[in-house]
Amino acid sequence: MVDLNLSRSALDGVFTQGAFGAAGDPGVTLSERRGGALLDLSTGDIDATRRAIATQFGVDLPTKSGRTATGDACRALWTGPGHWLIKTAPKPNLERAWADAARNSAVNDVTHGRIVLRIKGPSARDILAKGCPLDLHPTAFPTGACAQSLIGKVNVTIDCLDADEFDITTGRAYAKSLWAWMTGAAAEYGYRVE
Repeated sequence: MVDLNLSRSALDGVFTQGAFGAAGDPGVTLSERRGGALLDLSTGDIDATRRAIATQFGVDLPTKSGRTATGDACRALWTGPGHWLIKTAPKPNLERAWADAARNSAVNDVTHGRIVLRIKGPSARDILAKGCPLDLHPTAFPTGACAQSLIGKVNVTIDCLDADEFDITTGRAYAKSLWAWMTGAAAEYGYRVE
């Protein structure tokens, strides 16, 4: 049955705050990132779209594979040629503002269809490497890198925010599967849920 109450977390019933796994200092902190907007932006006119977005929103959309850019009010993740995932604070008519800024583009609000989990701490890369085929070593996947890949058997977008901090975005329907995988993988290091 379709969940018509999309304002409720996709992790309701499984998300419990506290410390779990190995005793001692937790290797990571896990949290759900809520309250922001996720926009899917596609264009055939990359140069015009980049100029318009830079002028109105203060972010220079990245054009290199697997890179991110941060502006005044948003973060843009390159997800393919002429295609970005935009993470931003919610604002009235945000989707319309983006569409107006980039007239030759398609802007879709995908906020309620996705979930963003944050993993942060000294063991974050080790935990993600257990189920991700990417090379997550800091020299191969530095701060500012992003990629679409798998964690466990779940399709995700990985955004490296800092040396030991990542946002993992996936479809709402896969939230509980991803959460189960991440908490299982983090148990040997210990983890805190916030």
